[in-house]
Amino acid sequence: MRLNRLFTVLMLVALTLGGFAQHKTTQKADKAFGKGLWNAAIENYKLALKKEKDNELKLKIMYNMAQSYAGAREYRNAITWFKKVERKGKVFISTNPIVLLQMGNAYKSMDQYEDAMNSFKAYSDLKPDDERGKKGAKSCELAIKWTNKPTRYKVENVRQLNSKYDDAVPVYTNKRYKEIVFQSYRLGAEGKGENDVNGQAYPDIYATKLSKDGKWSNPLPVEGDPKIGVNTKYAEGAPAMNAKMNELFFTRCKNIEGKVKAEKSCQILSAKKRGKAYGEAIQLAIGGDSLIVAHPALTNKDQTMYFVSNMKGGQGGKDIWVADFDKKKKTWVNVRNLGPGVNTAGDELYPFVHADGTLYFSSNGHVGIGGFDIFKVEKLKDEWGPVINMKVPINSSADDISIVFEAVAEKGYLTSNRGGGRGRMDVWSFNLPKLVLFVTGVVKDKFTRVILPNSKVTMTGSDGSSVEAITDETGGYKFKLMPNTTYQIQADNEMTSTNQYGTVSKKYFASEKALISTIGVEESKTFVQDLELEPIPPGGIELPNIVYAFNSHLLMDESKLKLNVLVGVMEANPTLVIELGSHTDYRGSAAYNRNLAQKRAQSAVDYLIFKGVAKDRMEAKGYGEDAPKPIDSSYVAKNFTGKNANPRNFTTVTKKKKTVIASVQEQIAAFVVGVTLDEKFITSLATEGLQECAHQMNRRTEFRVLRTDYKPGQTATADEATEENK
Repeated sequence: MRLNRLFTVLMLVALTLGGFAQHKTTQKADKAFGKGLWNAAIENYKLALKKEKDNELKLKIMYNMAQSYAGAREYRNAITWFKKVERKGKVFISTNPIVLLQMGNAYKSMDQYEDAMNSFKAYSDLKPDDERGKKGAKSCELAIKWTNKPTRYKVENVRQLNSKYDDAVPVYTNKRYKEIVFQSYRLGAEGKGENDVNGQAYPDIYATKLSKDGKWSNPLPVEGDPKIGVNTKYAEGAPAMNAKMNELFFTRCKNIEGKVKAEKSCQILSAKKRGKAYGEAIQLAIGGDSLIVAHPALTNKDQTMYFVSNMKGGQGGKDIWVADFDKKKKTWVNVRNLGPGVNTAGDELYPFVHADGTLYFSSNGHVGIGGFDIFKVEKLKDEWGPVINMKVPINSSADDISIVFEAVAEKGYLTSNRGGGRGRMDVWSFNLPKLVLFVTGVVKDKFTRVILPNSKVTMTGSDGSSVEAITDETGGYKFKLMPNTTYQIQADNEMTSTNQYGTVSKKYFASEKALISTIGVEESKTFVQDLELEPIPPGGIELPNIVYAFNSHLLMDESKLKLNVLVGVMEANPTLVIELGSHTDYRGSAAYNRNLAQKRAQSAVDYLIFKGVAKDRMEAKGYGEDAPKPIDSSYVAKNFTGKNANPRNFTTVTKKKKTVIASVQEQIAAFVVGVTLDEKFITSLATEGLQECAHQMNRRTEFRVLRTDYKPGQTATADEATEENK
């Protein structure tokens, strides 16, 4: 049954049925309902419904019938009866909108989130100031989201530990995590009476061991004196162990003398282990006998204890508190509430402190998807960080109330009454499968698609990691990746490689950097990232339209932006030594053109030095008109083919307008593979426009790779760059 119902069921009876003359069968049903004996309540309400004559009383019987089915976790029947109440009692609903809230919870327990959302919104319409309706609708939105995209945790029912009764709150009792104790309502407990909450026997603490074949032994009550030991005629549960695993802390609840049966006092006790049994249970001096002080969790080498209580100074129902152990006085002191960052107006239960210091607990006050959800929160200096829901599948639409981990491992046990169990509350195991992430790929020649063995692949991660690998005979590489990390992967080939066609002596530029990210990846995965290397051509590579002022060597701003591409090439290929060559057209004297070209080449070199490229990795060469441009197949492919068919749309610019001096079609016809744009060829061109195109092609800056074996020497600084390029 849902835990929040356990705390309020008697109050509901008083509110819904008080003040009416009732048939004896109705009174009998009410009594069973008040004890949480849902099946008995249902059977008697069915009889009472036939005998009662008052329509208003019959409506309230139907309402309690719906609640009883919900308590018995027969949510489909609960919804049927809630809908009958809604259909036949519109006036009743208007004065008791809580019915809509409960119907929303029943829908949610059936994973019918859209219907649940409608019920919660209808409740909010009638009770706009009550946050429960808004939180219910929000919980449905989250349930849909988290169910569609669950976390990687795997949750399974541990059928060997569970019975048809409530089995809950397991904790480890040895450091090898092969023994546990947990609370159980199964038959055989010392407490023979009938629990007023759920009609089961009072719970005891049971122990079991995990055998080598992976099976749990038959759970048995922990050994000890039934009068002064752990298990007595009262209700014992919510166990916890100290750091040495030789002392058991637990909760004992009993009726308050002179009070109605539903009111209880709960206290924390401890008992030291004596062989297989536990010795005398001693009550801890925290709170008073009329309070609930329960659910201990020890940390900080047993010097700090978290626990649950309803003592004054809290935030609402049951809160999580903390106390420190005074070694001299041998008592717990400095009792304090964790505050509104953790506690709510609802109930916070079953704290557990992970080995990494994270606090886990269950709550029905924070926004979740069930009655109770499991949350975690980290301690940040003197305050708590944000409370985080553990999401699906750790949480469900039912009640998920406790969790325990194996030290730092992402595995352990939780307690839940979700579907698929053996009883109401069951013990479930959970684990986080190891996330296995790889990236693999092949390094190829960009143009020939030939694989490139013996290529070096480098991967750097956002976590500061850096690894290298040499591709095998298939050109392949493989790296292991870490979760929540971004990687850059780049290949280069500084070696002579061999394939089926013999020795390959091409030299290559480094590949473009590929980006791989594992951030947000929740399943094991192998990324595929092939890398392409572009061959270094034996001739020069023309830079994109490096422009200088007329009759000047000063770089224009637009040219500096284009030279940044070359800066990137030099950074990506740290072993290159290049020549920057500048060319002019043939107009003017040869000596003047060479001098101007030399200054222009040096101007480009100076800019690269200013951007951080080492001075001794570059040479400036002014060719002037001495090396007219040859038209080769790569130039045609790059400028006159396919998507690049409008390449260098050569123009002249006047004060009035920009005029195209030669169409693409004219250029394609004139500048064919094999021609060289020397003076003889240019003067043979049919139009002045084509001649101007040729002159512009000759006015170019190229870089040519001289060596690929550079080793760092003296690196130029910005002070060595010319002032005009700063």
